[in-house]
Amino acid sequence: MTTALKTHRYLRLSFVFAVGALLIGVTIASVAGNYLKGSISYYYWTPARNVLVGVLIAASVAMLVLNGRGGAASIRLFGRWNINVPSPSTLLDFAAIFGPLIAIVPTDMKKTEQGLTTFTCEVNEVECLPKAALPDVQNAVLTYIFAVAVILAVMWFVRSRNAKRKPFALLVPVTAVITALALFVLTFVWNDAFPYIRLGGWSVSIHYLATFLFFAAFALVVWIRGSRDDDPEDRTPPTPRQKRWYKGLAVAMALDILFLVGLSVFAWIGFEDLFPGFPEVMVGEFAGLIVFAWFWAIQTRQRWNEVITPLPREGSVTAGELSRRLTPVE
Repeated sequence: MTTALKTHRYLRLSFVFAVGALLIGVTIASVAGNYLKGSISYYYWTPARNVLVGVLIAASVAMLVLNGRGGAASIRLFGRWNINVPSPSTLLDFAAIFGPLIAIVPTDMKKTEQGLTTFTCEVNEVECLPKAALPDVQNAVLTYIFAVAVILAVMWFVRSRNAKRKPFALLVPVTAVITALALFVLTFVWNDAFPYIRLGGWSVSIHYLATFLFFAAFALVVWIRGSRDDDPEDRTPPTPRQKRWYKGLAVAMALDILFLVGLSVFAWIGFEDLFPGFPEVMVGEFAGLIVFAWFWAIQTRQRWNEVITPLPREGSVTAGELSRRLTPVE
């Protein structure tokens, strides 16, 4: 077994283990504290904070490292139209931009859980960011911005200038630059409403926006895998049973995203608690994570013995040797 194959296997498994660790950490915090929060994000304000932050950052690193061929993926919409979307590898890199933000830019906290003087909210606001937490968040945000700058600079230098640019090649770097610049402005320049973006009467949480983009990228990855039969990123094609699983999980992920979006719409029009006493948002979030982890585990099994061989330069001795090995013997 090659070192590359071992690394590939362990990286893929680490993502499944990370989701399991998050489930365990949230469960322990809920049992020990005798509470059940409304969303996974709200566990930032519980003893499960370190687990939540660690899992999201570790999962983002794994997604960024597992870089595939990139480019575009063609899928059929409603069985009639072929459309081009970013490849699953590009979408995983896209999700990796927002994973750390979910961890370091927390959701707000209800005033009823702390004194009013500890908050950065206005008088008539029900939820906002505790003042004591602001320096920690600012430190993490600034670290994130510098990390994004360093990663983009390194990738710019190591990328081959002669490489042909693929479709959607600029999606991830441009998104990362825009996100870092916007985050700097919203945190250090125009931060009276942090962690919100407020324009007149319109308001949206930075945390919730990052969470939506993170889950939307996940959902599209599963949908692409379940929608097309021939995947150019697969050296090991899926079995018919695995294809059926991918299609079923794609439908489940789409329904989960619609459920979460529906909850957001109801909250926006004033119905924040459709099922009193029931954590519907947390159930939807965990359902999405479990579906994606399930999909990821099946795909890891599909690619368990995938041949990972670096391509030699054309004209080299190694290239000639590889060609002889791959030539069928008559």
